[in-house]
Amino acid sequence: MCYAPGMDNGPLFVSAETFAVTPRAGATTDSRTDNTTGGVFSPLKTTVLLLSDARMSLCFITMACYSDFYPFSNLVRRRVGEILGLPREQIAVFSSHNHSCVMLSNTYPFADQLPDEKAELHDDQLTDFGREMVQEIETVAWGLKAKRVHVQVSWAVGRERRVSYNRKGRRADGSTYLMREEDRVLLGQDFNGDIDDEAPVVAFTDASGKPVCFLVQFTSHPCTAYNAEKPITFGDYAQVACDDLSAAYGGVPVAFLQGCAGEINSKYFMADISVEERVANATRLGHYLGETYIAASRSLMPSQTHDLGVDWQRVFLPFMPVPPERKLRADIAVMEDFIRRAAAGDENTRTCLGLNFARNQSPQYRIKLVEPPLRWAEWALRFHTEGRLPDAPKGVEVVIGAFRIGDIGLVGLPAEPFLGIGRQLRAGSNLPLTIPVGYMNDNIAYIQDAPNVGDIDYNSSCHRYSSGYLPWKKPGGNLMARAGVKMLKQLSR
Repeated sequence: MCYAPGMDNGPLFVSAETFAVTPRAGATTDSRTDNTTGGVFSPLKTTVLLLSDARMSLCFITMACYSDFYPFSNLVRRRVGEILGLPREQIAVFSSHNHSCVMLSNTYPFADQLPDEKAELHDDQLTDFGREMVQEIETVAWGLKAKRVHVQVSWAVGRERRVSYNRKGRRADGSTYLMREEDRVLLGQDFNGDIDDEAPVVAFTDASGKPVCFLVQFTSHPCTAYNAEKPITFGDYAQVACDDLSAAYGGVPVAFLQGCAGEINSKYFMADISVEERVANATRLGHYLGETYIAASRSLMPSQTHDLGVDWQRVFLPFMPVPPERKLRADIAVMEDFIRRAAAGDENTRTCLGLNFARNQSPQYRIKLVEPPLRWAEWALRFHTEGRLPDAPKGVEVVIGAFRIGDIGLVGLPAEPFLGIGRQLRAGSNLPLTIPVGYMNDNIAYIQDAPNVGDIDYNSSCHRYSSGYLPWKKPGGNLMARAGVKMLKQLSR
């Protein structure tokens, strides 16, 4: 599907609303040890944005929880589409990937199997939080058309380096590891590494020049307040930053988009500190980003066009072959030994086959992080032992979306894309502003750009946490970047 412009089909009309849902203490989280949420330090906010030109409409739904899985996003897109009279292709659901949240469904907590584009949750598969979220989205959608106002589009890009760091560490021997706070502080004062510091702000202003709403983006896992063994509910830095920008303009809605944050974290991840300090750190980082957004919003550049465009494309991402039987058997033996030693309380269980664990992660939790790779290796081994190597999956097909709002291009990816994929999208685009976005509609988990394919740290080998994926084959996520650039060029003709 492609709605490409032949001329400027302005004027552009916009309406938006932000609402908050407060989960209950004790709600289900993503903790692998079945820990439920403890303190509720903030509600979780959602913004619904409706844009319309003379020819078409787009609806973006941005959420501060794990909303990026087809069973949920399909449910929302169908129901919102019925209310607004829009096909599913003109609606997109985006997650900030905030870790300090609760689950929308107990049925689909993690990316595991190959994507099912037709899957849709039933009401009885939603948690209490999920049901309230869907109801609120529907309520907001009913009022959006009547609230649309004629707007001008403008944009600016701030720079923010105080919030994030590259969590893919590299040792002298060339091996890689997941860098938590205890590792980050060893690399120098306030280490950042290779990050994306762009903080784009898109403003929609009415005839008087007053902002009606904003669309912003940043690239970093919101995980400063997160601890899987001591989970809480909090919107983390991203929600705080949006609140600050909103407050600076009288409380207008602000929609947040997460960038290509596969190997990028907010600072203080898994720091061995109190819950209150975790929330305080996330709040401070959010205020930093909020300051940057506000400063950027005061030096906006007007878009020269005010129409919309959208395109969707399928991209096939190939897998490597099943690993050799000898390697799989050896890996299984290593993991079984690790689990035995951790179960006995052995503290010398900080690493296992490329995975590394923080000191403040209990041996029991370390076991929970090794059990999925063990199951994966046993699954892969059965292709050998059952003589089914020809039946092994060859890859996965994903659906990516490109959107144009005036001079601004967005590419939405159903994954946790690595930083280099976003850079390729920006470098290849001919639009004045290009915003790479991950965590849209679905999530096939981490997809690396070509230079990062093949490493065995957590970021680069997340296929081991599935029961249907094999390692990515080079060039990995570069294929999505190439398709995204092609779509952006089509939309900007």
